[in-house]
Amino acid sequence: MDTGVRASTGGARRIDVLTLVAAALVVFLALFHLVDYPRTWYDEGSHLHVPKTLVLRGVYADFSSDGFRYYGPTIGVGPTVLLPIAAVFKVAGIGLLQARLVMVLYLFAAIVMLWRLAGSLGGRRLAWVATALFVSSRGVGSLEYGRQVLGEVPAFFFLGAGLLLWFKAWEQATWRRLAVVGVLLGLAVVTKTQFFVVLAPTLLFAWLANLLYYRAAPQRVFIVPGVLLGVCFAAWQVFVVVFLGPGAVSENLALYRAATASAATVFSPALMKRSVTELLSVKVYLGWLLPALAYGVFLALPRRRDGQQWGVLFLLVVVNLAWYAVASVSWIRYAFPALAVSSLFVARFFEDLTGGYEVDFRALRRGSDGLQALGLRAALLAVLAVMVALPLAQTAKQIIAPGFNAPFAMAAYLTQRVPETTVIETWEPELAFLTNHRYHFPPQQFLYQAVSHVWLGKTSPGETYRFVEDQAPDFVLVGEFARWVGMYSTATLARDYVTDNRTGAYELYVRRAGATTRQ
Repeated sequence: MDTGVRASTGGARRIDVLTLVAAALVVFLALFHLVDYPRTWYDEGSHLHVPKTLVLRGVYADFSSDGFRYYGPTIGVGPTVLLPIAAVFKVAGIGLLQARLVMVLYLFAAIVMLWRLAGSLGGRRLAWVATALFVSSRGVGSLEYGRQVLGEVPAFFFLGAGLLLWFKAWEQATWRRLAVVGVLLGLAVVTKTQFFVVLAPTLLFAWLANLLYYRAAPQRVFIVPGVLLGVCFAAWQVFVVVFLGPGAVSENLALYRAATASAATVFSPALMKRSVTELLSVKVYLGWLLPALAYGVFLALPRRRDGQQWGVLFLLVVVNLAWYAVASVSWIRYAFPALAVSSLFVARFFEDLTGGYEVDFRALRRGSDGLQALGLRAALLAVLAVMVALPLAQTAKQIIAPGFNAPFAMAAYLTQRVPETTVIETWEPELAFLTNHRYHFPPQQFLYQAVSHVWLGKTSPGETYRFVEDQAPDFVLVGEFARWVGMYSTATLARDYVTDNRTGAYELYVRRAGATTRQ
């Protein structure tokens, strides 16, 4: 065997070992202390009500002591997430671990899709770096979101699969391939409705760019996926309104509109400033997002297939970030698709600046000029290493030492001390998943009021929600979410209730003997 063959074989073995080590690290970070980090909370708890209700009661809905609630968490995350979790519950029992294991599978699938998409755009090295950035970045939050029952990571899996197949289909743009692409993108928007706000304009602008600038792909490459994406989204909305609720279409539509009221078109200057500050912060690729996207303009300029594909990705990022910065309530989760795809731009930016992520010591032969070039490359690679290693270490620390699990501790207390037949008033839905007590929740329309109160300074929902005052429940459970939005009157709780238990951020109040109901 000659020297070249031995070197090639040795290099391949090193890559295989590196791949195994990286895969083992990802598996560890995805699974270790799975129920303890992140601690379950409002959003995840509400999503989990649907598969639990489906398994226990046979209805695809949320459940309160008032009865079934058909709109809310059923439209917050799609059936692509909730039905697999329900299937696991049916086989392995109901529990947070079982649900999160389903989400981890989606996380692995999303990572693989990002890896393959990056590889198709720029080869193995780009795939390595882009995937490392996607997994590690605190701004993207893939490990944090991927360990919870949320819609972002599963939707990104379908988005990544759709983009990968779509870009490959440009070589042979058959109707069948394009139809599959449209369905995959449709599943992304069904999984997480916010993705529709991003993908629909992206496909429209990409079609226009091809029509007016690139002129490199048949029109069906954009029209077929766009039409099928719209069909999938519309079909799910029609099903939700016509078949999911128990009332007439007009009644269901009224409930649906109340449940889907959101702060997605806010246009607040203060929130715009906050959004931009978040995007430029060190937690988003150490502040390198803007330079990488500026470089993305040049990647998208060539009227070649690779330039057009980078252009599509660039449009997706710009559309998402524009909506996030200008019209949303500046919660960085709303920028998840853009920040996830931006890992490709950051990786490509550093690849081109460093000549393929290499420090070429032959530059020293050119004297001081070569030394400066060598130093610049080394510095940039050091920045890239810190960009991956520092946030990954921070996340690993939280996973390894997650701290006190207050939701599980409070759930244990309720199970031991409070009869399951007693109604507990709360706006902490995670406890309703972790225990089998009877809970009463505020109506879904108060969620929009709560968001408007926190982000826009409008009236607190506690000023109009009077269930505690009028119905006098025996127990009221107040946690982080209800306290954050001012859901329950502190004066009422102090007057009519006493504290039964404090666990972490949770406070369980029991009604005073002799307290009278105030109508």
